Amino acid sequence: MATTKADKPHTAHFYRDEDFLVFGKETAGLPESLLQEHKDTLLRIPMGSAVRSLNLANSAAIVLYEALRQTGFPGLY
Repeated sequence: MATTKADKPHTAHFYRDEDFLVFGKETAGLPESLLQEHKDTLLRIPMGSAVRSLNLANSAAIVLYEALRQTGFPGLY
């Protein structure tokens, strides 16, 4: 789950083929109750302190690319 409230960077996660990537609404993010239930799965895209958050499509692309890179770009060669 991608959130600005996580401590672990998205590059520190070991992605597997069966992983799901979860993103919240661009305006509100993921519900706090969901974040509390799944604290061990939260990931953050590192960014400067002057930036509040990234556009949802850009965030999804960044995390998805890292997951694909780690899993060898299955089906893309």
